[in-house]
Amino acid sequence: MTLLAFDTVFGIPSHPLVVHAAVVLVPLAALALVATGWRAAWRRIYYLPITLMAVAGAGAAFFAKQTGESLRHSLRQAGKQVGNYPQQGDIAFVAAVLFAMACVAPYVYQTYGEQIRARLGWTDRFRLPVDEQVALYAAAIPFAALAVYTMVVAGHSGATLVWKTNK
Repeated sequence: MTLLAFDTVFGIPSHPLVVHAAVVLVPLAALALVATGWRAAWRRIYYLPITLMAVAGAGAAFFAKQTGESLRHSLRQAGKQVGNYPQQGDIAFVAAVLFAMACVAPYVYQTYGEQIRARLGWTDRFRLPVDEQVALYAAAIPFAALAVYTMVVAGHSGATLVWKTNK
């Protein structure tokens, strides 16, 4: 069941359009996170744009998932087999959402962490023995890798579906 009402944009199936947004934004956000997160000054400057890019990528993955349902139905009516592509797209969507959440957490902690600690009355004895910003950055890296990997797998599967002749 699709939640979106638009299957086409100017007569073109909307799925390929939104898929490309997800396939570009998620890996770009992942690379930006890896490149900038290890330096404190860069984290302060770039965490917000990276977080916005990751959230936009997850949103595009959601729209790609929704528009893909109607495209899958159309392809099946035309007698084409879609293989594992829908499941791979679902997995890529979940990975993109997890990555977006993994980007939101360090940004929120960096921006509001001390205020939250003060409000909760947490003292320094509740701090990690390492820099918490670095720990959150390190925790986000596997989610970035997973998101990129699943986007590549789903993208390759979709390209194979489009460009090979199947019956």
